[in-house]
This record gives sequence, structure tokens and C-alpha cells, in this order.
Amino acid sequence: MKLFNESTRTNTLHQSPAPARLILSPLKRLDGWILQSPARAGFLLAIFILTYFVLWCGVSFVRHYYFHSKFDLATQDQVVWNSAQGRLFSRSLEVTNDLGDHVRLFLAPISLIYLVIPSPYVLLGFQSLVLALSAWPLYRLARRKFDSPAISLVVTFCALAYPPLGFLNRDDFHIEVIAIPLLIAAYERIDVGDLKSASLFMGLALLGKEHIGLTVAALGLLAAFYQKHQRFGLAWTVGGLAYSSIALFVIIPAFRGAPSDTLARYQWLGDAPLQMLWTVLTQPSLVLHKIASAGHFLTLLQLLAPLAFLPLLSLPALLPAVPALIYNFLSQLPSQSSIYNHYIAPVIPFMVVAGVLGLHRLSTSSWKDRLLRLIPSGWLRSDQATGLGASIMLVVTLASWACYAILIWSSVFSLPRTVATASRAPIIRPNDAAIREGLKHVPNDVYLVTTDSYATHLSHRFRIGMIQRGSVSALDPEAEAIFLNLKDQRWWSCDDYVESLKAAAALGFGLVFYRDGVLLAQKDKGDLSKFKDLLNNNWPGCK
Repeated sequence: MKLFNESTRTNTLHQSPAPARLILSPLKRLDGWILQSPARAGFLLAIFILTYFVLWCGVSFVRHYYFHSKFDLATQDQVVWNSAQGRLFSRSLEVTNDLGDHVRLFLAPISLIYLVIPSPYVLLGFQSLVLALSAWPLYRLARRKFDSPAISLVVTFCALAYPPLGFLNRDDFHIEVIAIPLLIAAYERIDVGDLKSASLFMGLALLGKEHIGLTVAALGLLAAFYQKHQRFGLAWTVGGLAYSSIALFVIIPAFRGAPSDTLARYQWLGDAPLQMLWTVLTQPSLVLHKIASAGHFLTLLQLLAPLAFLPLLSLPALLPAVPALIYNFLSQLPSQSSIYNHYIAPVIPFMVVAGVLGLHRLSTSSWKDRLLRLIPSGWLRSDQATGLGASIMLVVTLASWACYAILIWSSVFSLPRTVATASRAPIIRPNDAAIREGLKHVPNDVYLVTTDSYATHLSHRFRIGMIQRGSVSALDPEAEAIFLNLKDQRWWSCDDYVESLKAAAALGFGLVFYRDGVLLAQKDKGDLSKFKDLLNNNWPGCK
């Protein structure tokens, strides 16, 4: 499909109506410049990838540096650090081995980098890199569908600027992001019949997390029945289902000593997996009512609108996104159905793929006719419909970020409970210097407990724990040290801190370091009287 017919390439713009010239002139000029040297398209693609990588590395690095990263980064950073020390998948947060929480095998090879650079910035940079590289297989798919390199670059840019992708990159670190470029690459290889390469990409994607198997299974169905690779597709459907089932019902319980806590999010369906399945089969209206909530329709709108709803023109390509949408919408955890969290990751690759294929469908006669009927007569010729669609996608993608203007500044640096609370939270903590000085005093060989905003900076140790907010009994009696920033009230109130300090005082903790609200206390060390005095007389900033 060509943006301009060869026979009229030189005078198309001159003959086109004024609206068409206004819309298509930039695309035509870009096409002309690129066609003078094919390497220019690769150069622009590299610029897109590098810009995305640098931009989101900057955002995620700043978030972490100024103590906005949270629990998930701390957990995976500790797992990778422990694995680099020879304690494969070992962790102390919630479970003793990460395989008792999630089956994310890709953390093991990443730990090799920690042998050289043991830093959470490695994880954040890796995440930005793999998401940036998702542009490469998507561009290959688009370039094969469109004769115009300009249109191919436009849709690739829109994919990198896709807001859910950016919010995913902002949401700390989650190893399952590796599946996004791999699943796009798998679809692109299936599209050309390169099934060996597709198998490699699908197999690697499984290593991201246990639930990716469901997405791979759905991609197998798409390959079997839509793209006519039946043996290949059905094999991967069975393989994907088997992988997720074994991971969820065998591996995780074996290492956890109990069923996966993920199942608790679906207890409204039943107390056990078979009961949940029976509810789904026997009470479909109940399940459909849960899925078809207003909030879920908003999520679909947020997924489709930035791509100008073009994915709806290629519904089969959205099939692999369906399992993730269903289990997220059925969950009782509200964040699972939000575009601001990592749970939506398996949906993203097929939204952008369907966006490319939906735009390509505009080149078919039926869809061109429907589009042209919406446009005043004479404004656009039939061979320019795809160029118009690409232009609309670009404008809508950029406009979608404008719609998030209220959230951009706050949500880039923190995941707010509400817009109002996040807008009042400064990017830099008022006592930033005291925090950094206090961190230097924390011993590396003690069992430390802290809040999740600071655990990400203290997780390179054999044992670290989180303090549960607002409970005297929540402080682990085995804890040897406690680190708190009493002035950080983004998530904790003064009363929450008081309860934790009372628990620490009762266990014999003494004050080792205190400055400007930043506190380090150790059991049977430091000054116990000063610690109790601080607790009894309160501290500046809490009334």
C-alpha cells in the first residue's frame, strides 16, 4: 500500500485539495527525503529508540534517586543481588524464595550484570531499553504493510509515545516488560511464516512471569486459526497453558508452602481454583457483570483512544490481549485494571500491533469508502486514506498526553492515591540531605526493617523487611535495626510512625542516628533514653 501512487508521485501534492496538502505534505516530504537513502529510515528509528531510552531512564533514575520507587523494585533488586551472590532467587520480603511468589526466571540472567554493576539503576535502565527496543519489530511489521517509510515511522513513534507504555515504564521495575518486545517480534515473525524465530521469541517471553503463558496460548490460537499455522499455533496454545498452570499450581506452592496469594484476589469466585472455574462456567452473568463495569470501560477507552481506535479495525490481532484483560478485570485488586500499573503489560504489544494492522485495513476498499463518507467531498482522494489515518493517530497520541496533563508531573514521580494528594507531594524530600546521611549509617549485616520508599535503597542485604503501617504488633521481633523518615508522610501519618516507634521501644531499640526527622535505631544499641524521649516529646512536623 502506497501513500502516493507511483504514476502521480511528482505532482500528487499539487493536484490534491488544500486539506489534503495540509495533512499529507509533511508525510510526502519525509518519504521523499528517506527514499533518497534507505539508511535514513533506520537512522530515524534509532533516534526514536535512543530518545525513548534516555527520556525514560532519566525519569526512572530521578524517581529512584529521590525516593519515589517502592516495594516491587526493592523485591526484585534483592532477588537479583542475592542471585549474583550465589543465592538463586533468594529474598526476604514476604517469602524466602522469589519462586514462591512469582515465576520470573529472567531475573537469573540479569543477575550476571550485578557481578559488575550491583545497582537498581541497572534494572531501571534495562527496563527502559527493552521497552525502547519494542519499536524495532513493530517497525519491521509496519514497513512490510506500508510502502511508505514515513507512515511506518509515524506508527512506530505513536507506539513509543503510547501512554500506557510510558506509565508502565514509570511504575518502578517489573521483569515481565521483557515480554512486550518479544511478543511483538513473535507476531511479526508469525506474520511472515518464520515459525522457528517466533517460537524462540515466545519461549523467551514465558520467562518474564507465570501469567505470560496465557498470552502466549492466545497468540497460539491466533496463529492456528487466523494465520493458518495450525500445528504451530495449537502446540503453543497447549504449551502456554501448561506453563502458566505448572507455575501457578505447582512451582509457586512448592516454594511458598501454600497456594499462590494471587488467588486471593479472585476469592469472590470461590475458595479454590476448581470452585472459581465452576462459578465461571455456571454463573456467566455474574462474571460478565464484573467485567462490564464502568471503570473497565474507562480502561478500554484509555487503551484504544491514544491509537485513534484503529485497533478495533483489526479485532483478531487483539485476541492475545483478551486473557490479560479478563483476569485483570475479574480481580478484586483495583490496580490490576488500571493503565497506570504493570498488570496491563501483556495487553500493550497487541494493542500497538492491532493499531498497525487497523491502519493497514484503511487501504482496503470497504474501509476507505467508509472513511471517505465521513469527510467532505473533494477533501481527500481514496489513495490518501491511510495517510490521513496515520496523521490522525499521531495527533491523537500526542493529544492523549495533553489529557494527562494534570497527572503527568505527579504520576511520573509517584503513583498517587488521588491526584490531589500526589500534587502536594514534592519531588525532593525536604530533608533529603538527612536521608542520605542516615542511609550511610545503616549497617549492611543486620536484619533491617523500613518503609517501602527506602527499602529500594537498602535491599542489598541478606534480610530486609517492611514495617506494616499503623500496627504495634507489625514490627518483626527479630528485627535488628529500623530506618524511618518521620517527615515522609506521603503514605504514613504521624500516628502510624508513633505505633511503630512504640513497638521498637518495647523491643529495646536505641537511637543510633537522628537528624531532621530521619531515624536509625538498633536493638540493644544506641541511646534508649533518647529514643524514648523522642517518642514521648514528639518530633518537629508531627502535632
